[in-house]
Amino acid sequence: MVITIGQQKGGVGKTTTALNLAVLARRGGQQVLAVDIDPQFALTRQLGIQVKDLPVSIVDVLAGRVDASDAILTDVHGIDVLPATRELGAVELALVGEVGREGFLREALDSLDYDLIVIDTPPNLGLLTVNALVAADLVLAPVSAGDEGAAQGLAELRATIEKLKRLRPDLPELQVIITKWQPRRIMSDVIAQAIAELGAEPIAHIPARALVERAAIERAPIALLAPDNSVSIAYQDLAEQLLAAPTR
Repeated sequence: MVITIGQQKGGVGKTTTALNLAVLARRGGQQVLAVDIDPQFALTRQLGIQVKDLPVSIVDVLAGRVDASDAILTDVHGIDVLPATRELGAVELALVGEVGREGFLREALDSLDYDLIVIDTPPNLGLLTVNALVAADLVLAPVSAGDEGAAQGLAELRATIEKLKRLRPDLPELQVIITKWQPRRIMSDVIAQAIAELGAEPIAHIPARALVERAAIERAPIALLAPDNSVSIAYQDLAEQLLAAPTR
């Protein structure tokens, strides 16, 4: 299964979601690969990987210089990682003129043998995100309960998926989670209403906790840093729900 975490809006918890789903799936016995396709390489940094020490990365894979298997780092907090560097931005520009440019990532990942591949995307709907969407069996969109712009980002992501269905009719439907959730807060209610008006039903609510920032500082997944925390438990429930869902 390939799960792509996507959103037009930044700061909604894409990387946190991707990282913790990957780690929790590994704890559940899955063979897991986390793929960073963001030129800001947030997932790579969050795992404590030093990009200056990387001999190859997803940049070299998409440029056709190496196979995906040659760029994978093994056993980083228990998971395998296909890391990114800022040079991804230049690769995205180069892909624009290529035939079949939307499917480069999917082709690169097809040769890999994992139970689960989780892809973290940039906070836009450019060609790198499009590649991640085309590769997906399931698309998951985090929407921050404290950011009205995140609901608009969800609408734009859904519109992009509908356009891509002309290229790949079996592209999966979008699933939504609400992050930074604070019950009984006015903004949380506003965001929940905005999502409902888009015809979406959130499949999970990830609570707002200071632990998320602490995990970012310590370069460690929340699921490993504090497995009994409410955030970890919410992601555990989400992981079990997603991994039980049928794929295309």
